[in-house]
Amino acid sequence: MKFALMNYHYLRYPIEKFLDKAADSPFDSIDLYCAAPQLNMFDYTLWSLIRLDKEISARKLNVMAITPENCTYPVNFCTQDRTTRVNSIRYYQRAVDSAEFLGCRNVQISTGFGYFDRPVSEAWNYCRESLGELAVYCERKNVSLLLEELKETTTNVLLTSMDVARMLKEIDSPNIAGLVDLDQMTYAGETLDDYFAHLGNRLCHVHFNDRGHTVPGDGDFPMKEHFEALERNNYKGNVSFEICDRRYYRDPDAAIDKLVLWMKDHTNVFAGWENG
Repeated sequence: MKFALMNYHYLRYPIEKFLDKAADSPFDSIDLYCAAPQLNMFDYTLWSLIRLDKEISARKLNVMAITPENCTYPVNFCTQDRTTRVNSIRYYQRAVDSAEFLGCRNVQISTGFGYFDRPVSEAWNYCRESLGELAVYCERKNVSLLLEELKETTTNVLLTSMDVARMLKEIDSPNIAGLVDLDQMTYAGETLDDYFAHLGNRLCHVHFNDRGHTVPGDGDFPMKEHFEALERNNYKGNVSFEICDRRYYRDPDAAIDKLVLWMKDHTNVFAGWENG
């Protein structure tokens, strides 16, 4: 497994604070959450992207994935509204371009939604069509999409690992893979074994966070058992820590310290590492 820190809970600070903390940690990779004011995927200058690339390289970090904001902004590639759908595809096209520039192979993408009073099949078809277009673009750019399901309060399209597996099969592109978020997974009543059963080696990324997108150990999920499930299934893919809860916004460094301590206490991933 390959691990990466994520900067979601650093959005009240300049991106350099997160990069400094990552460089001073056992991690050498980051999952770059892209939102204002750090990197607004809707509208950033080329200068700012070049500068960000230099800041990352100067700290000898790698970008495992970029995660453009999916759930707050008007991004929805499954909607019956054509203007929103077309603009959303353009948004992700820009994300793919940004990933390529940063030397990153993976872009996270969460399902959109259709109108809840319309047949789900309509939104499903738009989802497949939009992802198909983006997959063709990704093949040219040597970038992959990491497809995540969401909760039923957010979407009516992809809700379970079976839904993700079906969508991947219908699109049939080597440049789209599956992602599991432990919070979404638990809400749907599923387990990691379900994801491995339905997706197999097409499961390529894990958001390893406790309930409510908190640091492992701050919620009530059986995080040690979840980690053991990854090992039991011989998982060799990527893992990032999507820490979103606002309790960490004032002191995001402390959340990273707590995360590293949990990993050292419950896994052998950082055996022998000393902060130097």
